[in-house]
Amino acid sequence: MALNAKKAVAYVAAGAFSAAGVGFAVSHEYSKRIRRSAAPAEPELVLPDDVVHRSLPVRDGGEVHLVELGEGPAVVLLHGANLSAEVWSYQLRDLCGKHRVIALDLRGHGRSVAGAEDVTISAMAEDVAELLVALDLDDALVAGHSMGGMVCLRLLRRHPEMLGGEIGAVALISTSAGLGLPVPSWGRLAGAVSLVAGASVGIWRPGRAMPTGDAGYLASRIGFGKKARPAEVAATLAMLRAVEPEVFGKLVAEVLSFEESAPFDTAALPVAVAVGTSDHLTPPLYARKMAAGFEAAVLSEYPGAGHMLMYERRAEIGALFAALSERAGEAQAPGSKSTLTAPVVLASAKVSTASRHRSKA
Repeated sequence: MALNAKKAVAYVAAGAFSAAGVGFAVSHEYSKRIRRSAAPAEPELVLPDDVVHRSLPVRDGGEVHLVELGEGPAVVLLHGANLSAEVWSYQLRDLCGKHRVIALDLRGHGRSVAGAEDVTISAMAEDVAELLVALDLDDALVAGHSMGGMVCLRLLRRHPEMLGGEIGAVALISTSAGLGLPVPSWGRLAGAVSLVAGASVGIWRPGRAMPTGDAGYLASRIGFGKKARPAEVAATLAMLRAVEPEVFGKLVAEVLSFEESAPFDTAALPVAVAVGTSDHLTPPLYARKMAAGFEAAVLSEYPGAGHMLMYERRAEIGALFAALSERAGEAQAPGSKSTLTAPVVLASAKVSTASRHRSKA
């Protein structure tokens, strides 16, 4: 196996098994040292008091909860696996002055309830499609983090008719178009890992998908880069612990088996891809490959940042979303090209434009 493939296998294994709770093997003393440096709780890590809560029914009997704040061009935020709308608390505050910011609890998370289609990425994509219509949105920026980015990709694949209508721009944050690798028996490996995750979530604490104490803290710390803020790690852990174990196990299988790596025909759509260089769950190699699947996408790599960019790079992600929102809908005529081809943020990020080059017939 080539060196790059070996590295990719290592990254996937690290991400999958950290999700399954292998944080038990990490040093107890290291955890205590981190926790001794903990800062006071950060009040902005919880939802603003003035958000509007709404719950909307969806086609299969489920119900999707969302929070929104502000007026103006719409920014729709989709969280990652085992998190909730609360992970976007910074962005709700930072963007609400000029935008209508809408953060969803994806089905099976937060206050949302899954219907007959259960907790799958495809069902989540259909939920988002329904909500974009129900909320009467036009040229919205749809941004997804981690699994939420996968939901974005599935939405684009299934509903291209929404491009230039409900959807005006897309941001893919710390995510991948597919974690599968060209190695034998990948499908069986993914299935085995999901079984391990499903069986192990009840070991640590009945009814909870994350361990207590040091192991739980360190399992959350894995998602951060070199300079994690203890309050943000603790906020992440609180969301992870709120997820039902059954949902946790199902989502491991969903994420590991996800595949949307075929090129997207979105020439007129502004697309941004963002990743931290110290992201060990969806590392930069996945972001680069995903960005190349679009006709033109801006790829931003943040030195030293990990998987939780909405926390670790608050200002830069806010600026990225604002810039994308300004460009949403400005190049939607048939045959036109996206104008998002120049760096849009960003003193602290390495920015490039990834383009897909098609061979001529």
